[in-house]
Amino acid sequence: MGEAKGCVGRRKRRDRTGGRNASFRRWIKSVKGNLATFYLTYPNNSQWNARTVQGVIVSSGSDYVIIMDEATGRTEMLLYRNLDYVTIDLIY
Repeated sequence: MGEAKGCVGRRKRRDRTGGRNASFRRWIKSVKGNLATFYLTYPNNSQWNARTVQGVIVSSGSDYVIIMDEATGRTEMLLYRNLDYVTIDLIY
Protein backbone atom coordinates (compact mmCIF):
# COMPACT_ATOMS: atom_id res chain seq x y z
CA MET A 1 0.00 0.00 0.00
CA GLY A 2 2.73 2.50 0.77
CA GLU A 3 4.51 1.99 -2.57
CA ALA A 4 5.64 5.07 -4.41
CA LYS A 5 4.70 5.32 -8.05
CA GLY A 6 7.77 5.38 -10.23
CA CYS A 7 8.38 6.54 -13.76
CA VAL A 8 8.71 3.06 -15.14
CA GLY A 9 7.96 2.92 -18.83
CA ARG A 10 8.15 6.67 -19.28
CA ARG A 11 10.33 7.67 -22.18
CA LYS A 12 12.23 10.82 -22.87
CA ARG A 13 10.47 12.94 -25.50
CA ARG A 14 12.36 13.21 -28.77
CA ASP A 15 11.65 15.04 -31.97
CA ARG A 16 10.56 13.35 -35.21
CA THR A 17 14.13 13.12 -36.48
CA GLY A 18 15.28 11.20 -33.42
CA GLY A 19 17.42 14.10 -32.18
CA ARG A 20 19.72 14.06 -35.20
CA ASN A 21 19.09 17.72 -36.11
CA ALA A 22 19.37 19.11 -32.58
CA SER A 23 22.94 20.36 -33.10
CA PHE A 24 21.99 21.93 -36.44
CA ARG A 25 19.11 23.83 -34.81
CA ARG A 26 21.41 25.02 -32.01
CA TRP A 27 23.94 26.20 -34.60
CA ILE A 28 21.29 28.15 -36.55
CA LYS A 29 20.17 29.82 -33.30
CA SER A 30 23.77 30.71 -32.44
CA VAL A 31 24.29 32.57 -35.74
CA LYS A 32 21.12 34.65 -35.40
CA GLY A 33 21.55 38.12 -36.92
CA ASN A 34 23.94 36.95 -39.64
CA LEU A 35 23.33 37.02 -43.38
CA ALA A 36 22.65 33.52 -44.74
CA THR A 37 21.84 31.87 -48.06
CA PHE A 38 19.41 28.94 -47.88
CA TYR A 39 19.25 26.35 -50.64
CA LEU A 40 15.85 24.64 -50.72
CA THR A 41 14.24 21.89 -52.80
CA TYR A 42 10.50 21.49 -53.30
CA PRO A 43 9.72 18.13 -54.92
CA ASN A 44 6.66 17.80 -57.16
CA ASN A 45 6.46 21.56 -57.70
CA SER A 46 6.36 22.65 -61.33
CA GLN A 47 6.87 26.39 -60.64
CA TRP A 48 10.10 26.21 -58.64
CA ASN A 49 11.67 22.90 -57.83
CA ALA A 50 14.84 24.42 -56.40
CA ARG A 51 15.06 27.82 -54.76
CA THR A 52 17.77 30.00 -53.21
CA VAL A 53 16.78 32.53 -50.54
CA GLN A 54 19.07 35.05 -48.88
CA GLY A 55 18.39 37.03 -45.74
CA VAL A 56 19.28 37.79 -42.14
CA ILE A 57 18.34 35.08 -39.62
CA VAL A 58 15.68 36.57 -37.33
CA SER A 59 14.71 33.46 -35.32
CA SER A 60 14.40 29.71 -35.56
CA GLY A 61 12.33 26.92 -34.08
CA SER A 62 12.30 23.16 -34.05
CA ASP A 63 11.32 22.85 -37.73
CA TYR A 64 11.63 26.33 -39.26
CA VAL A 65 13.81 29.42 -39.59
CA ILE A 66 12.59 32.98 -40.11
CA ILE A 67 14.69 35.29 -42.24
CA MET A 68 14.35 38.89 -43.40
CA ASP A 69 15.55 40.40 -46.67
CA GLU A 70 17.04 43.74 -45.61
CA ALA A 71 16.71 45.28 -49.08
CA THR A 72 12.95 44.71 -49.38
CA GLY A 73 11.97 44.25 -45.73
CA ARG A 74 10.26 40.98 -46.65
CA THR A 75 10.15 38.28 -43.96
CA GLU A 76 9.94 34.58 -44.83
CA MET A 77 9.55 31.38 -42.84
CA LEU A 78 11.49 28.46 -44.32
CA LEU A 79 10.86 24.86 -43.28
CA TYR A 80 13.82 22.60 -42.51
CA ARG A 81 12.20 19.71 -44.39
CA ASN A 82 12.87 21.56 -47.67
CA LEU A 83 16.37 22.70 -46.72
CA ASP A 84 19.35 21.21 -48.53
CA TYR A 85 22.14 23.35 -47.07
CA VAL A 86 23.02 26.81 -45.74
CA THR A 87 25.92 29.19 -46.22
CA ILE A 88 26.42 31.94 -43.65
CA ASP A 89 28.38 35.18 -43.80
CA LEU A 90 29.48 35.50 -40.18
CA ILE A 91 29.51 38.96 -38.63
CA TYR A 92 31.73 39.16 -35.55
